[in-house]
Amino acid sequence: MNGARQRQYGVALLTAMLIMALTAIITTRMIADMNLALQRSGNIWNAQQDWWYGIGIENWLGAKLREDALHTEIDSLNEQWAQPVDYLPIDGGSISGRIIDLQGRFNLNDLVLGDAEATMAYFKRLIVTVTDTDPVTAQTIAQSTRDWIDSDIQATRPYGAEDNYYLGLDPAYRTGNTLMTSPSELSAVRGVTPAIYRALLPYIATLPTQTAINVNTAPAPVLQALTENMPQNAGADLVDERAKRPWKTVDEFDQAGPMAGQQPEGINLDIRTHYFLVAGRITVGNSQTRFYSVLNRADNGAVHVVRHATDAY
Repeated sequence: MNGARQRQYGVALLTAMLIMALTAIITTRMIADMNLALQRSGNIWNAQQDWWYGIGIENWLGAKLREDALHTEIDSLNEQWAQPVDYLPIDGGSISGRIIDLQGRFNLNDLVLGDAEATMAYFKRLIVTVTDTDPVTAQTIAQSTRDWIDSDIQATRPYGAEDNYYLGLDPAYRTGNTLMTSPSELSAVRGVTPAIYRALLPYIATLPTQTAINVNTAPAPVLQALTENMPQNAGADLVDERAKRPWKTVDEFDQAGPMAGQQPEGINLDIRTHYFLVAGRITVGNSQTRFYSVLNRADNGAVHVVRHATDAY
């Protein structure tokens, strides 16, 4: 009888221990799931908070552009809108941001929207100017970029590329056959290596309409590529000259020292800008978000958002 009772006590003890173990496992899992849910909720909240901070940057810098339009007939790097905001404190972190003139860059969509031959020749010169590559590779990229954007499926000879080229790659893909919306699309074009893409990125844009290059904001390589026979270091010399006094008209620019005897053909130039990029960085705690917004400023000064995104544009 005592033996039977001892066995019963043993079974009861084992059962109790098993129940306690299962309870501990279930409790631990519930706590882990709850912590994960809290972390997810926190990440969602932080992302939403960063997004609204980004919208705030967009509205704030957009107001600077509207104000600028009221007081000046040109857009240059000497103006208030072009000065970066390196640090602005917010609750738990900071914001920094700047406005970049996208018309100081070459609009890749002008390969279709503008003079095809002139813009391809310009893009080829720009590629050679800023990358360590040969003229054939540069021409391949220029022609293939136009083929990527245009709506037909006929490759530009002799070095262009359409679907028949990209479908033979691994992995295979097709051309966009429409205007580019992001400069990152260039990385998928025939002949463009990661190194070439990185070298070109500060000098290219993808804008929805045909645009002119603003000579008051364009960096030296963009100016250097304006003509085939531009004197050596002409781009840098032009940048130095405009730092003293921005050009009031395109005619003034055409008469600048390094431009003597040079006449850009098929490339539109201007001293005003309609498209800008707002680039912001939001830091809260240990998280950091980059915010980008492409803005269009109309002739009357009204500013409209073309697109915005986080981490890339």
